[in-house]
Amino acid sequence: MSPKDTIGLREKHEAILAAARTLFGHYGYRRTSIDDIAQEAGIAKGTVYLYFKSKEEIFRALSQQLLDHVLAHAEEAAETVTPIELCLRAMVEAKFGYFFDLMHQSAHVRELIDAKNSLCADLFAQADQRYLRILTKTIATAVAAKELRLAEVGLDPTSAAELLIRSASGLSTYGATSPTQTAFRRHLHALVRVFVVGLGGRITS
Repeated sequence: MSPKDTIGLREKHEAILAAARTLFGHYGYRRTSIDDIAQEAGIAKGTVYLYFKSKEEIFRALSQQLLDHVLAHAEEAAETVTPIELCLRAMVEAKFGYFFDLMHQSAHVRELIDAKNSLCADLFAQADQRYLRILTKTIATAVAAKELRLAEVGLDPTSAAELLIRSASGLSTYGATSPTQTAFRRHLHALVRVFVVGLGGRITS
């Protein structure tokens, strides 16, 4: 297979996922068919089946694509952003800010990022563990560099990472109504500042 053929295969694969994301977002998983996805992607129905065995497989692939996006940006922040306050802010933005924005695009988009959805719960469990490991390593590195102090509050890097994740997760569901995107980010950034200061770190603003 030539490089040109490989590019063509990848483009069709991406076109199918892009079409599925649009349709799942507008109509939901149940009301979207393989025929609909093929038509939206501008390819034959049989071509879709060359890449995916079922609609469920497309749904899982799309959820995995979104999770890969989160993890890639979290890893990038962990490796490139300093000081620790800005690094942690970028890391929580990569996951919680990204998912919050997706949820506000359409009610049906929530299906794709629902960790309890039986179609992809295992994917989210794996991604959550990987995100926890990235965050734990980042906090441990900050402790070694004396940017954060955990011993004084009886935490280790893993428990500190879990605390930040659980706190950030609760921000989008607190109260009777969901916050606006502006309010959510204000709370998310404030949480990181409180977290860093509480662990003996310095903030930039």
